[in-house]
Amino acid sequence: MAEKIYLIRHGLTESNKKRIYAGWCEEGLCKEGLNAVSEFGGKLKQFRIDKIFSSPIRRAVQTAEIIDSFLKVGIEIEEDFKEMKMGPWEGLSENEVAEKFPGDWKIWNTKPSELKRNGRETLKEVLLRALDGIKRICGLDVFRILLFTDLSLFRIWMFI
Repeated sequence: MAEKIYLIRHGLTESNKKRIYAGWCEEGLCKEGLNAVSEFGGKLKQFRIDKIFSSPIRRAVQTAEIIDSFLKVGIEIEEDFKEMKMGPWEGLSENEVAEKFPGDWKIWNTKPSELKRNGRETLKEVLLRALDGIKRICGLDVFRILLFTDLSLFRIWMFI
């Protein structure tokens, strides 16, 4: 049974730098992201990780692959840790979302758990999906796990 799960966000992307909602797009890490993850990789050896899990989104998988090149424990892709589906917000900057969807933007910034829009997952849907994944990996015969995912999962776990 898992004793510790270390949650790590993927490396930097161009969308991150521009404050764009990437959602499920398959954007990879930018040069700075690749370099930072490579520099970080060796520092994780001290945690004696047994297994790496990753969101299937390219930026998370890339990050996990670089880290695994140092740890050599293998990576398992887990759909339940995928980034939130952003629907019509995907590919838009925060400013563009505020301009095109002002009502949604206000809810997102004041009561995010109440935001519902066609084509977009709710925070509750993301939470339930992620908890299914956590239950599954906690039942495995590994003690220390690295989990690479996206910002939306960090946000929901802050409120658990």
